[in-house]
Amino acid sequence: MFYISKMTPFFFLLAFTDLFIAVFSQALGFDYVFVGILGVFGFILHTIIGAAYQIIPNSQQTQLKNEKLQIFVFITSALGSFFIFMQNYPIAALFTLTAVVIFTVHVLPALKNLQPVTIKFLVASLVYMNVGAFLFAMAYIPVQGLPFVPFQLAVHTITAGVMLNAIIGVEIAWIPMLLMHTLNVKLARGVFYILQLGIAVLLIGFGMLNYKVVAAGSVVILAGLLLFLWIVFNAVRNTTHKEIPYVIKFFIAGQVFLIAGLLSGAHLAGSENFDMVPLHMNLMVFGFGGLTIAGAMFHLLPRIVWNMVHVKKAQEGKQIPNVFNILKKNEAMLSFYILIIGVILMAGATFIDLNTTRYLANLVFVVGLLFFFRALFYRLYLLYTL
Repeated sequence: MFYISKMTPFFFLLAFTDLFIAVFSQALGFDYVFVGILGVFGFILHTIIGAAYQIIPNSQQTQLKNEKLQIFVFITSALGSFFIFMQNYPIAALFTLTAVVIFTVHVLPALKNLQPVTIKFLVASLVYMNVGAFLFAMAYIPVQGLPFVPFQLAVHTITAGVMLNAIIGVEIAWIPMLLMHTLNVKLARGVFYILQLGIAVLLIGFGMLNYKVVAAGSVVILAGLLLFLWIVFNAVRNTTHKEIPYVIKFFIAGQVFLIAGLLSGAHLAGSENFDMVPLHMNLMVFGFGGLTIAGAMFHLLPRIVWNMVHVKKAQEGKQIPNVFNILKKNEAMLSFYILIIGVILMAGATFIDLNTTRYLANLVFVVGLLFFFRALFYRLYLLYTL
């Protein structure tokens, strides 16, 4: 790696904490607004900021200046999470907006080559990140003379505009690379433009509170995702690997939940059956977001920690350990299966009006998160302290 962000692991730990508390809170019966805000403006947003601090400089082969700004962004992000925990959304929104603006100012000078399709996705994600953080503040801090901002618009600006762009943009580069397959750039650009159209229509619909337009935007996004899945299918079909890397299994499982989440969202919007909101949230935030981000952390974090250990051990004149001797594939796959079962049970529990069912379903996902923590964070801690 050309550049190592020492703050990325801390952002990932913060995001994991957000996710753990969001799922546990849902198990205890907290309302879906709290769970959704913590999942979106905590877990998802903090993961993407942390990952971007690593991915953007490396994609541009450059170093970030004023690295200590990352610490300030992390502190403001953590304070944002804290005030979400306290359900003080106005103050949380201010800290979130502050973190996003400073993060943007920090990484923007590094973005010089905008031609790669992955960078186009990341730039779009960065734009929507600022818009979403601003809308979050406007939704909870009404200002006289400014228009009313629906809460749904702020949330979906992050989930559709930020999360979808960031994840698809990174996966469209990582999956062919991990499978040693050449990316079809023309198809990848097609995915980018179709998704931007669909996201724009979706957000316009939420801004107007016109759910028929929201449903139409979901259909356009689905078309772009089907084209993306064709790229993934070709990469998997033509790979020379005897077995698909487990990271890609996380990505593919996430895509399955994304399709299910989009279909549920389109039906929800078209029928205006808002009782389906918890189902849609579970599929998108914990299914798509949870599985995909877990896979991304398994791919990115070991390389960051290994490079940090490499420098430390080289300075001490000691032997450098191999990260793949530290991480255990069977532990990663155990967390994979438990998380999938957890999401399916959580989705099913939304149809059963029983507290015990909801509690047990979310508890399964929590157990999956604990196994994930052991498989990744604990194992990398052992590597770092060798």
